[in-house]
Amino acid sequence: MRLLLADDHDLVRETLAAFLMAEGFDEVRTVATLQAAVDALGSGLAFDLVLLDYNMPGMNGFEGLARAKAVAGATPVAIISGTT
Repeated sequence: MRLLLADDHDLVRETLAAFLMAEGFDEVRTVATLQAAVDALGSGLAFDLVLLDYNMPGMNGFEGLARAKAVAGATPVAIISGTT
């Protein structure tokens, strides 16, 4: 399974990527902004899942989710958040 993980905090991004790889993901590509995620999705690379931090540069809440979903096509896009 190939995953795209977008989070602006280096430690969170690296920790989640390491955990997911240890759990058996084939590839975890990481980016730090919504624009970088959109660029990765539009690059022709195929992902099985996209995880977006709710609060990161360019995200603007659910508008960012809609933007990512528009580029992701049939690929599922989910929100992650460190706040309640």
